[in-house]
Amino acid sequence: MAESPIHGEGVTVRTLFERNSFALDYYQREYTWTRHEVGTLIDDLSQRFLSQWNPLHERDEVSRYAPYFLGPYVYHEGEGRTFLVDGQQRVTTLHLVLIYLRQLLLDQEKWIYADELEGLTYTARHGRRSFKVGSTEELARAQLLNALVTDWNGLKGFTMPEDVHVSVRNLHDRSREIDGEFPEELRGEALVPFVRWLLDRVCLVGIRALDQENGREIFVSMNDRGLRLSHVDLLKGHLFRRVDPQTRERLGRSWADMLARLTTAEADSPEANTPSAYVRSFLLAQYAHLDAASADAADIGRAVHEWILRNEVQLGLDRPAGAREFIHRLTHVSERYCLLLRAGQEFRPDLAAVYFNGYHGIDNQFTLLLSVASPEDSDQVFIQKCSMVATFLDLVYVRRCVNNLPVQRRDLDEIVHRLIPVLRICRTADDVATVLGRETSLLEHDFRELTSFGLRANNRRLVRYLLSRMTAHVQHACEGGEHEYEFLRGARDYEIEHIWANRFERHKDSVKTTAEFYLRRNRLGALLLLPKSVNASFRDDPYERKIEHYYAENRLAASLHPKSRLRNTPFTHYLRDSGLDKAFQPCPEFGVREIERRQQLYRLLCEEIWSPSRLGFRLPVIDLPPEPPSARRHYGVELLDLIKGGLIPPNSKIFRTVRGEVHYATVEEGGTIRVEATGQAYHSLSAAGAAVAGTRACAGWDVWRIEQGGAAVPLKRLREEAINRGLP
Repeated sequence: MAESPIHGEGVTVRTLFERNSFALDYYQREYTWTRHEVGTLIDDLSQRFLSQWNPLHERDEVSRYAPYFLGPYVYHEGEGRTFLVDGQQRVTTLHLVLIYLRQLLLDQEKWIYADELEGLTYTARHGRRSFKVGSTEELARAQLLNALVTDWNGLKGFTMPEDVHVSVRNLHDRSREIDGEFPEELRGEALVPFVRWLLDRVCLVGIRALDQENGREIFVSMNDRGLRLSHVDLLKGHLFRRVDPQTRERLGRSWADMLARLTTAEADSPEANTPSAYVRSFLLAQYAHLDAASADAADIGRAVHEWILRNEVQLGLDRPAGAREFIHRLTHVSERYCLLLRAGQEFRPDLAAVYFNGYHGIDNQFTLLLSVASPEDSDQVFIQKCSMVATFLDLVYVRRCVNNLPVQRRDLDEIVHRLIPVLRICRTADDVATVLGRETSLLEHDFRELTSFGLRANNRRLVRYLLSRMTAHVQHACEGGEHEYEFLRGARDYEIEHIWANRFERHKDSVKTTAEFYLRRNRLGALLLLPKSVNASFRDDPYERKIEHYYAENRLAASLHPKSRLRNTPFTHYLRDSGLDKAFQPCPEFGVREIERRQQLYRLLCEEIWSPSRLGFRLPVIDLPPEPPSARRHYGVELLDLIKGGLIPPNSKIFRTVRGEVHYATVEEGGTIRVEATGQAYHSLSAAGAAVAGTRACAGWDVWRIEQGGAAVPLKRLREEAINRGLP
């Protein structure tokens, strides 16, 4: 038998980037993956790894973990480079993830592993970097990648050109979002094992084309013809066989209109596969069982039509009338789904929270919103319902963030899946308001921790969001007209302003160390939101000069000035009506005391903005006890187990050293870690350790210590003792 001229080979991620420097051929599409696709890839990888990982495993045990197949890629070779024919979205995203993981390894001072990833992301010669994935013709792409490897957070030295390639813009945007998608569980001691698993147990299959022309033919063949039936096509075939030919023709037109709408909706995100995403969301929102014992969510995610086949009797699809009703409902609700998709991308005041959730990358909001969608509702009622549900999700997200709780997709999925069944049975907007009022009263966390909240390496996007909401709220209350969108993504390009200039020597009388200076400087109360052009012109000026500029800007910034209330009736009326007259104190000078006062003001503003009654929720007359915190575990033993087991007493002091400076924290009775310098509370040792070090990652169990018997004992040793005792 003749041997095939086109060959395939399985490779690991390590081999993929060791052997190849990838270039993109002329016929290739742009890099178009959205936050959703990047988040899905990270989520799939992390869940597969965490399902196997145990901190007690020996180092070599990772090499025996189950592999993960990422799919095929097609390439041809020439001019000393590997030209990608198909698969550039995945390969480009993997390259970006490796650059990010290298930064996390540097944060943990894992130099050997960071050097290993450096060799997989670029080569250096004569002082210039050549990246493993890139276009030799796109200078801006190389400049962006250089900025990412030298300063992931600030991207110093990189300015986005106005006429930049869409691939570069998308690559930039995904780099800004990837930190929010990366799970907290992998930022600690699981980081190094995860990197080793990713490099050596995650695999692809490379298919080698003969040459450039053969590669182009394969590309056209894979992307233009011979496509397999999608899950939506298979579902249509199953549903339509139940109805009579005359009805089939009428419903067929509705089905075609639905696909046209959904295809148009995905025009800006061609990788999103909107029809399939809609059908999955619709089934989860309106029909699936989502309790802990049910596999519906996973089954629908895998194969929609197969789930329908298994459940057709319960859904009533074994009868023509039931199939007709299902198709009618599916096609009708798709109009509402497209409206919501647009609202997630384009700000509209009546669905503002849908846009905010889109800003945060909460794409599972659409499933939750469809749970209240009914073909019988008017557009006004539908929008009213969705606005409240999206607003509740925004409230949950913000409260979790200011309490330093994880907000990755899995964490929000738990909330979404719990809410869907109770929202599904709501018929009116009042019903929704009642349910959300009850759910709000059950939330465990509020805004009290905001009094110690500040800007850190991994929360800049959230801080900008909080400042945008507060700035817009005060501005709108005084003058009207301004919406949050203007401060988030409006034409004036607002950015975070530090009231304290980056000059430690100016504040030596009130702060003793540079570490304390940066902690104070980054407190939320020491920050404003100003147009980028204005901010750049005076950022290093002393406060007495800055305050004159602030007076000419938005109301929240101007409130620092002693003249802010003079002949300013709208502002004074707002202070009177809101009850915030005493909280809005002018600041002729700005020291530590003023930062704390502004911190309290910002907490009050957030409580006003996200007040349940202001959001339209009907709170129950009787206070309900808050829900107990989630007990989801990944490491087997938590700090609370050490307290319960008597290995450490509650309110113990722990400490870690960063660059020669000792940082202290208290382990509270419930297992929360409260950092002494800032008063901020964290729910994992890794998050607390990263916060005091100003990094994104930290092996918390390794770095935190407690004094026992005159010796500094690593908490990791106490955890091992707890495991040996059979705890928890």
